[in-house]
Amino acid sequence: MSRMDRNGILARLDDERRHLARDGEVVELLPSLTRLRGADGSWHLVAWSSLTADTAGATIESQIEHHRRLGVSFEWKVFAHDAPPDMLERLRCRGFEVGPREAVVVFDLGWPQPWAEDTAAGAVVRIDRAEQVDVYLRVAEEAFGGDERHAAAQLLAALGSGSTQHRGYIAYHGDEPVSAGRLYTHPDSQFAAFYGGGTRPGFRGRGFYRALVAARARDAMAAGARYLQVDALPTSRPILERLGFQWLTDTWPCEVYPAYGR
Repeated sequence: MSRMDRNGILARLDDERRHLARDGEVVELLPSLTRLRGADGSWHLVAWSSLTADTAGATIESQIEHHRRLGVSFEWKVFAHDAPPDMLERLRCRGFEVGPREAVVVFDLGWPQPWAEDTAAGAVVRIDRAEQVDVYLRVAEEAFGGDERHAAAQLLAALGSGSTQHRGYIAYHGDEPVSAGRLYTHPDSQFAAFYGGGTRPGFRGRGFYRALVAARARDAMAAGARYLQVDALPTSRPILERLGFQWLTDTWPCEVYPAYGR
């Protein structure tokens, strides 16, 4: 991407961070930040902020107090280009746990993508029945080594409501489920976001993650997205860049737990 292309895409992404809510989400627009939460209250997020050195401290305190009153934990999603430039350190000093850096990489679907038709690694199934979510959960927890029940609950909620804005996928090796991932789209969004893509340890390096990318890309194109977007960890970034994804910016999840007095 040229610098002009990168700046234009960043501006589109920031506008959506500021305003967009998908099915099952509630957006709250404040003068200098956007809060996003699950309609069921199960998660809370500061999705966008644009602060100054003079306003950042008081704004951070106000958000901690707001969520403490609610009795909930929350995440502040920080991007490398967010202002002020020391926002990450300010949150860290205030007790937020700063997660690993993720590279925001994008693919312009206006470019040729012959890999999107690649099905050589095996079958990828889009989840359309509640019982498949149990399979997704088992695969995702083995792939990531953590608790994936929240993501599974979101998939179940989307299925129950008939929403197609949040979809899950399972890649199979024969009859064995080996890889899983999710896709977020919205009719007003130019971005189709990939989340939770991972493969069980014994099946890595055999093309299953790439097959998940291809399957989700096909559905993203059908949904009218212009760009594919992934917040990529170092394990997946090289695979995506080999497919033509390009670095846009970096991001960090920052979490704090005011409900527990931290």
